Amino acid sequence: MTTSILERVRRSDIVHAPYPHLHMPDALDAAYYGELAAAYPTLNRIANNAPIGNNEAYLLSARDVLDDPALPGIWRDFFDYHTSKAFFREMLSFWEPCIQREYPDLTERFGKPLAELETAVRARSKEKSPGNIGADMMLDCQFGMNSPVTAPSSVRGPHIDKPYKLYAALLYFRHPEDNFQGGDLDLYRPKKPHYPTNAQLNVDERHVERFATIPYRANTLIMWLNTPRSLHGVSPRPVTSVSRRYVNFLAESYTLKPDGFFSVTQSGVTRGLAALKRAVGFRDV
Repeated sequence: MTTSILERVRRSDIVHAPYPHLHMPDALDAAYYGELAAAYPTLNRIANNAPIGNNEAYLLSARDVLDDPALPGIWRDFFDYHTSKAFFREMLSFWEPCIQREYPDLTERFGKPLAELETAVRARSKEKSPGNIGADMMLDCQFGMNSPVTAPSSVRGPHIDKPYKLYAALLYFRHPEDNFQGGDLDLYRPKKPHYPTNAQLNVDERHVERFATIPYRANTLIMWLNTPRSLHGVSPRPVTSVSRRYVNFLAESYTLKPDGFFSVTQSGVTRGLAALKRAVGFRDV
């Protein structure tokens, strides 16, 4: 039987400053976690046999998991629940006070109570494709692996998630043979209320300061409400042949008006490049 990642968390676990987040060690029952960990897919499966680079992120989304009968049933059941309307309502109820504080006008912007929002599993195609605008919230659950490290590096430094995202969560599946330092989740606060991002929403370290580090440990859950302050990044890993393993949970809306839950401030260079692309009629593909 599938167990929700919210089974052991309480609202009292939420840290509200500088943005709502929580850290829960031993998030799942040990025996259940052990079954999941033993059946965790290989890097090649998650990367769909693509070439493997140095310390790169590879993701396998719910649509690919649910449609693959070769993947273990325990994982397909886990993904099915964590992309369901029942789970969204569970997550929504848990975060509701924080959501109301951060986004008090969401009911008006959606045109309905949050509890009545329609959900669907996020499509494989681009964010605002027809397959991703048929419901208010698109849910995903992803196998994630950061590939082995051949040159010490961080898979990604300080950044914010896309403003389409309402919340995010990570559940770590650290391999038993991984005894290397690094791969922790660093949490940051901006030094000033407004800070520039590049096109990928990465933020230069001079604009932020780290306020907490969540250790990369097996069966550890991290959740946060996505806000303009929800800065995070992964600490560098040394040379290692072991991959960094996790499951990623998210809910995004591509129909909310105005666009996204919040706006972002991009650097002058990024804005200039975007304006140039529009002027010459360039389109991303």
